[in-house]
Amino acid sequence: MMSNFFPLDPPHDETGGFPTTEQMPWWRPPEDELPVFLAVGERMAVTPRVAVVLTGARVFRNGVEFRLERHFRRGDLTQREWQLEQWGFHGPLGPGDPGRLRYGVALGDGEKVLLDGPGGAFPFDEPPARSLAQSDGSGSGSEDYYRSYDGLWLWPLPPEGPLEVVLEWQEQGIPETRAVLDGGRLRELAAGVTRIWD
Repeated sequence: MMSNFFPLDPPHDETGGFPTTEQMPWWRPPEDELPVFLAVGERMAVTPRVAVVLTGARVFRNGVEFRLERHFRRGDLTQREWQLEQWGFHGPLGPGDPGRLRYGVALGDGEKVLLDGPGGAFPFDEPPARSLAQSDGSGSGSEDYYRSYDGLWLWPLPPEGPLEVVLEWQEQGIPETRAVLDGGRLRELAAGVTRIWD
């Protein structure tokens, strides 16, 4: 028995679809490039419960994505304390709490670039100088251990000279600390980047 309660669907338009937004190069790494990976493996900060490690950098033609891992172990926390700590451990980056996790980059020409904007906000206007954006992030854990990683996208490529990845996480007892890379080396690696599709 046919029901006439529900109206017929309108004809489907095959030419339509989701609206597209042009990806600005300062938002995140290019999707059609195979980057050159520079392994680092430097422990930037270690406390009895928390460790932050700069694992490496993915170099693209127009910028560098730094990869950082955050490790957190339960220790003697109760289950409830552990759950609350995990919630704060992978909270959003951005202004608000003075004890929050903060990232930045100090460049060889004296420029300082901070990741301190609201999470998920991608400006359409081209930044006046270099920019640092959170390009990626995830996390997983167990009853005793939690690990997450952050991708920090520096656009465009850094200048020659030392490049310092800087972090501070007062809530976890981590003062300002730095890992030093070679900006010139990162620029050299960019020449080896290839495209996925010709």
